[in-house]
Amino acid sequence: MSDVFISFIHEEKGYAEAVKEFLTRIFESNVTPFMSSDQFQVYAGENWLERIMGELKTAKVVILMVSRRSVSRPWVNFEAGAVWMKGIPIIPVCYGRLSVDDLPKPYSSLQAVNLDVYGDDEYFARSVAHHLGIEEPMTHVEALLLSFGDDEYKKKCKIVEAAYTGLQNELFDLNEKMKESSESP
Repeated sequence: MSDVFISFIHEEKGYAEAVKEFLTRIFESNVTPFMSSDQFQVYAGENWLERIMGELKTAKVVILMVSRRSVSRPWVNFEAGAVWMKGIPIIPVCYGRLSVDDLPKPYSSLQAVNLDVYGDDEYFARSVAHHLGIEEPMTHVEALLLSFGDDEYKKKCKIVEAAYTGLQNELFDLNEKMKESSESP
């Protein structure tokens, strides 16, 4: 079972995959994210609803990927409601054209992040670490400034820097695609 459950709508899977990749890179083997549409996590022949419910029950934190489109979808709200009732922390992650200030109730009562805002990626990583009870990762600036020392430490700094940069690049590309698709007739 995974300790981080990422809730998202299928049409915006790219954003969830970017977050999963970021968490996997920044925390290395200390974090195991779960995405229900990942073929390497839910297998053919498996009862997918039972698997999702099992993962929700054991998650230590839920990452709720919210956009203007996803926030109104029943499945995202179902997953969020299931863990809300259990007292599992939910981190709303805003992207696309939805800002933290635009979150509807009850999500607006939760401390949220907007990955399109500078520094929120670091806040997001620190928050996940807090809820999991693990060491916070280096910040982007620390990874750049502290990359001196032995080879192992330099390697760790490069991994952290690549995680932050990779997330921002992926989000930029996804946002551009979203803009293009909304502008086409």
